[in-house]
Amino acid sequence: MVSIIPRDQLKRHMILPAKTETHLLSIEKEFVAKERLNRYNLAPKQKILLYGPPGCGKTLSAERIAWNLGLPLLKVRFDSLLSSYFGESASNLREVFDYCKREPVVLLLDECDFIAKSRVSIHDVGEVPRIVNMLLTLLDEYEAPGLVIATTNLKIALDEALFRRFDDVLEIPIPEISERVRLIEMTLSAMPVSPDVNYQDLANNMDGCSSANVVLTVQRAAKICVMNGSKNINSAHFEQALSEMTKF
Repeated sequence: MVSIIPRDQLKRHMILPAKTETHLLSIEKEFVAKERLNRYNLAPKQKILLYGPPGCGKTLSAERIAWNLGLPLLKVRFDSLLSSYFGESASNLREVFDYCKREPVVLLLDECDFIAKSRVSIHDVGEVPRIVNMLLTLLDEYEAPGLVIATTNLKIALDEALFRRFDDVLEIPIPEISERVRLIEMTLSAMPVSPDVNYQDLANNMDGCSSANVVLTVQRAAKICVMNGSKNINSAHFEQALSEMTKF
C-alpha cells in the first residue's frame, strides 16, 4: 500500500522562492527541536499540506524535508489503497497510519485530492466519502513520531474540514524569473555553454512554466546539443527545445 523510499534515494536539490524556503526550514527546525518544545508544552508542526500547480516541487519538498530530517519517506500508493471492497479502503488507510506509529517516518499523501476532495460534491458517492471521513479522523488522532505531508494541485478541490486538521498549509508556487534563472544554471552546471546563451532571456521565454517544465526544456536543449555532436549548448539548441515545449 506504500512505497518506502530510503533516505539515500531521496531527491533534495531544489530552487524555491526565499519566503517558501524559509517556511520549509521552519518546519524542519521545529521537528528537530521537538523535545525542547515539549518541555514548554509546545508541539512542533507535524501535519503539513503543500498545494500549488503541478510540477512546482510539492513532492520534491516532501523528499527534501525527509532527507534533511534523516527519515525514510513512505509514499502512499493509492492504486493499492483504494479497494473495490466496501469499506476496505478506509481500513487500509488506518493500517498505513498505524504503521507510522512504530518509528519516525515522513508519510507522504501525494496528490491527496484523489481521496480528499469535497464531501459535498454531487459526484462523490460510495467509497470516497468514507475514506475522506477516515482521513479526517486519522489526522485528528495523529500522534506518530514523524510527520505526515499531503500534497494537492488544486486547493479548492479539497474538503474544507481537511484544512483545519493540518498544522501548516504552504503554497509551492510557479517559479519567478529569478528562480527560473537559478534552475537553468543548476541544470546546466555540468555542461559547456556557448557565450551566446543568455540565461535571463531564456528565463523570460519560460514565463509561467513550472519548475519541472524549465528543467525538462533545458535538459532537452542539452540532448539536442549532444545528438548534434556540438561541443557547447548554443542558442539554436534552446530555440528548438523551446519550440517543442509543452507547458504544464
